[in-house]
Amino acid sequence: MRAGFPGRIALAALLLLSILSASPARAWIYPEHRAIAGKAVADMGPAEREALDALWTEARQGHEDRLCAVPWAADQGPKPTCINWAAWPAISGDHSCSAGEMLGTVLDSDWILKVAGVCSRLEVAMATAKNPIDLRNRLVRSDLELARADKDYASRAGANNVHFLLARSSDDGLAYLKESAKNGGELNALGTWLRAHLAALRLAAELGSGRVAPADRPALARTILALEAYGTHFLEDSFASGHVAGCWGDVATRKGTHDYYNEHGVDTRTWDGKPIVLYGDARMRTEDRDRAAPTIRASLSQVLAALQPGSDLAQAASEIPLSPAEGMAAFDTCTSTELPPFPDLPESLREPLGTILRTIPVAGRGKDASLPRFRSEVGPFIGLSSGIRGAWASGGLESESSGSRLTGTLDLSVRVGLGLEALLGDMADGQVFLQAGVAYAAKQKSSCEGCTYSETVQSLFPRMPARVGISTRLRVPFWLIPGDLLVATPLLAFTAPHTLEKMAIVAGDGGLIPWQAGFSSFMGRVQFCLGREVGATFYGYSGGEDQFLALTTSESGAQKLVPVSLRSIDFDVPIVEIRPYRGFSENQTSALLFQIGAGADVPQKVTALYPPGTPAPDLKTSYYGYVRVFFDWRRYF
Repeated sequence: MRAGFPGRIALAALLLLSILSASPARAWIYPEHRAIAGKAVADMGPAEREALDALWTEARQGHEDRLCAVPWAADQGPKPTCINWAAWPAISGDHSCSAGEMLGTVLDSDWILKVAGVCSRLEVAMATAKNPIDLRNRLVRSDLELARADKDYASRAGANNVHFLLARSSDDGLAYLKESAKNGGELNALGTWLRAHLAALRLAAELGSGRVAPADRPALARTILALEAYGTHFLEDSFASGHVAGCWGDVATRKGTHDYYNEHGVDTRTWDGKPIVLYGDARMRTEDRDRAAPTIRASLSQVLAALQPGSDLAQAASEIPLSPAEGMAAFDTCTSTELPPFPDLPESLREPLGTILRTIPVAGRGKDASLPRFRSEVGPFIGLSSGIRGAWASGGLESESSGSRLTGTLDLSVRVGLGLEALLGDMADGQVFLQAGVAYAAKQKSSCEGCTYSETVQSLFPRMPARVGISTRLRVPFWLIPGDLLVATPLLAFTAPHTLEKMAIVAGDGGLIPWQAGFSSFMGRVQFCLGREVGATFYGYSGGEDQFLALTTSESGAQKLVPVSLRSIDFDVPIVEIRPYRGFSENQTSALLFQIGAGADVPQKVTALYPPGTPAPDLKTSYYGYVRVFFDWRRYF
């Protein structure tokens, strides 16, 4: 059965909610991931660097044009022409869902160089941003560019916490590590790194054993580097404050807590007792990079050591069955919710791995004695809105009048909807809602310049009386044209849900039109919102029709005032929205907003009341521009 208009709204809203609940926040952004891995490579000793260069040279065979000549290419300029190994951890997880997919993306995709270019330019933009507002806007623009270059970027995160450290329940490091790595346990950053790293160690031992045919060596070398890079992404995530603070609670709380601690930092320690202060995504300091890089270098060094036949690490890694190690390249971290089965850790590998694990930050606790939690504006809400609108109208509803006038309206409404802070945080479109309430329009004085009727007499009567109407308002993001999600939802929800999911996320982040996304300014958040919101106030539909004296002209040319009753619908469309203030605490938010827009008061039914038989005057649509100031309060569930 085809869904009606209200049904389409409800279906689209439910779909958006399900999408957002499956989109946890990421950790370090691409340039930061690449910088940490690059620092790790740059700081290697001569022998380790020689071993890495040899492995990289073997992996490049047949792909010399796409893979850079060296594993760390440093600054590649605004248009990179090749991908170095240090970029592989940045591509992992955020731009691919498995080590195998990441490798295929690096070698064969036509868009990964565009992503690398966007992020190279972002790195410069971040370094040269004049102030936090400028930085915020550059990050938003970069995210939109990434979403256009990588069509699956916004929807790839999946319904899991793979980018986060598991919240701890005690100070027992060994118990925490076992919980993070157990088969079938909740997917998490530490457990994901450990499996990918162990698989890389096992394959490295195989490559160094001499049993691999020469023709197969380059492909195996690439797989080893891909597995280690994929695990490195999540090991780097373990040093981002928002991913250390403690990942538990509903989606809105996880995202809000993540965003807060990334910005404000978290005071913790490493498992070997060293006190540290961490920051997170897009706020990486030099000390954050330098703290994570030695851990990444130690992990990569173990893989290089396993390449050496007869080494302790090669012998220890050889105890791992080969088949599960080979299968790890296909493990999908986007859709999985549990750690995949993997053989028990050989006793001889526990101490080498322990030296790495002791350097990572101690995660925040779970519900007991946790750090303060914060919530983002994600999920269903109810709210109140009250505001005042001042409008300038040219001409009136009367066909006889052409003078301009000022009008004023007060409104009080309740709303229900969904918060939509998604990929771009509070720069996203913000919300979907349906609103209903009452509006009071002040009477409008006549000021008809050039009218033949006595202006003195006419000014004694209001051009339009004070009116009370039923106000409604609808806000829905759109992908390309207003209302497209309402049409697409019943068509694609069951036939192409992934396509619809990507459309909805892009719509929530501003849509395909770049200048539709919100941006920061000294005035607050600003958004060009034409097509995202429409209001309609129904005057004369409740409590009787509005009555007033309308100016008409008879066939003889004489003018007179005729008592009439009127029903009209006042449509308004915001064009620009400014939010100078927003406060959010626990599950409630309040904001002050300004909207600049346009509207039209459209007569629907006009009746001449006296004398009987008098034809109804010809009342025309009145067009106007307006400024609306309103207070918005919402309570999230």
